[in-house]
Amino acid sequence: MKYLIKNCTIVQKGSNLHLKKKDILIDKGIIVNIGKGIIDAKAQIIKSKNLHVSVGWMDIGVHLGEPGYEQRETFDSLAKSAFSGGYTDIVTMPLSMPTIQTKAQLKNIIDQGKNNGLDIHPLGALSQDMDGENITEFVDMDNGGAVGFTDGLSPIKEAGLLMRALQYVKRFDGLVLHHPNDKSLSNGDLIHEGIVSTSMGMKGSPSMAEELMLNRDLKIQEYTDSRLCVHLISTKGAIDLIKKCKKDNQKLSTGVSYLNLIKSDEDMIDFDSHYKVQPILRAKSDQKALRKGVTSDVIDYISSNHYPLEVEKKQLEYAYADHGAIGLETCYAAINTFIKDISTEVIIDKLTTGPRKTMNLPQLKIENGEVAKLTIFDPTIEWKYDTIKSSSNNTPFYNQEFVGKVIGSINGKNAVIV
Repeated sequence: MKYLIKNCTIVQKGSNLHLKKKDILIDKGIIVNIGKGIIDAKAQIIKSKNLHVSVGWMDIGVHLGEPGYEQRETFDSLAKSAFSGGYTDIVTMPLSMPTIQTKAQLKNIIDQGKNNGLDIHPLGALSQDMDGENITEFVDMDNGGAVGFTDGLSPIKEAGLLMRALQYVKRFDGLVLHHPNDKSLSNGDLIHEGIVSTSMGMKGSPSMAEELMLNRDLKIQEYTDSRLCVHLISTKGAIDLIKKCKKDNQKLSTGVSYLNLIKSDEDMIDFDSHYKVQPILRAKSDQKALRKGVTSDVIDYISSNHYPLEVEKKQLEYAYADHGAIGLETCYAAINTFIKDISTEVIIDKLTTGPRKTMNLPQLKIENGEVAKLTIFDPTIEWKYDTIKSSSNNTPFYNQEFVGKVIGSINGKNAVIV
């Protein structure tokens, strides 16, 4: 199948095509021509008033579901959700039933992704059954395609375990991904500790819960000189700590959830359980610092923090609902709609170059002869999010009107055009 993308603005920092308007012709999954006024009668034309194209977007920290939680998400529904949101690549968490901690499990995930036209880069469990006690077989999983090791959004309580993990992966330049949050201080992560939590009569989670554990993690990373990704920070204090440590430190990276960039604890005043996520939504001052962290490159990637859940887990009183929201389909649109001080160039960098650099994966190019791994979007289209591709519907944005829409995703010979 041939595709002809007409008059599109190419977004690719560092390329001589960056921000230039061109036509792109794709044949059998390969970019065969980039230029002006390309005509091909056999090609499917893709066009829009303000069409943009970048290399395929990548998301770090997606919760899959299958195997074990198929009622939340299957490989098929995950692929549909990812393509709808513009993603060609996702990095999945090991939380499933059973826990992802063997070479065979990793191969199955990678193969199932390919069967659905999606490139899945799985993370393996850091500790056995993610119980925080003993490390898993890192070398075996690394050989099986694991791009790193993590216990997901469950923080490692024992400092010694995190240190052993960082020392162990160093022998093959592996990555440890960790979400810092001292559970003994966070009061169940119901809400950020501040004026809003007081007005709502709820025990809050202080910023200190994240920052104390992050400070510990950074000290261990410095001591081991190993690759550490601090996944999903949420506080101004965390930004300050990472900024100080990242100078001349190429082995430290960090990401943020898009919800923490566009929403704050003030949005929780109505006890909407769809805003009960992890990390929790913090104060406006934290939100401002996180946005600055994105534009100043303290933060390397933006995550959709896609966490599908059953209706029974979310349609409860706020205090009893589980943490989590789907995000693959709304991440870009929400950022583009609600944030006016982060440019399209920066947003795309945090969805493409940043995550690939973090995971130590090859960077992609939009050039003749390259495999077409592309995301096609229009930042000016107005639309309503009223059709959900995920098997779950735990989103705060159903029926939300957005500005900025994905037109299609092309991943080699697999293409999904809206």
